[in-house]
Amino acid sequence: MSTPASRSGSMRAADTDRIQVAQLLTDAAASGKLGLTEYENRLNRAYAAQTYDELDRLSADLPGAVTRGRSGPCRPAPSSMLLAILSGYERRGRWNVPRKLTTFALWGGGVVDLRYADFTSPEVDIRAYSVMGGQTILLPPEVNVDLHGVAVMGSFDHSVDGEGSPGAPLVRITGFSVWGSVSVKRKRRKPAA
Repeated sequence: MSTPASRSGSMRAADTDRIQVAQLLTDAAASGKLGLTEYENRLNRAYAAQTYDELDRLSADLPGAVTRGRSGPCRPAPSSMLLAILSGYERRGRWNVPRKLTTFALWGGGVVDLRYADFTSPEVDIRAYSVMGGQTILLPPEVNVDLHGVAVMGSFDHSVDGEGSPGAPLVRITGFSVWGSVSVKRKRRKPAA
């Protein structure tokens, strides 16, 4: 990974560079500096960008663009587990998505909302397990999805409406459901108030 002073704008950008710009855009949208439509437009273009020049044009007018730089790779959040045993869990709002996430619902339920989350890795593995419980995973429109789950007397979604954007993170969802459900849905972000 090169530094801003030593790299050429026409050099090919890496996945971690695209993720850093996506996080910068998310920060700007969260603070009201970008409207929702412009944010989603720039986010899609950031994930499709091939060079540093393309990424720089998307973030040049935002605070933090110069200091953020390309000083090193993004570090994925640590693996984590979300449990709902006779209870529930919710993971919503702004949070760092780990490279590996395990969710488990036993006589309980949970929601994992990735729409406002920061992706710190180009690929995310979610292992979802439901036993007499239910889980919902909400995806933003631009991410790519790979679903492989098994259901016994329950349901595990095997398709999601819409296609992701080229270069956007891949969310791989596997697991099983016994007398329960794992629901996966794409959902647009709500406009900022």
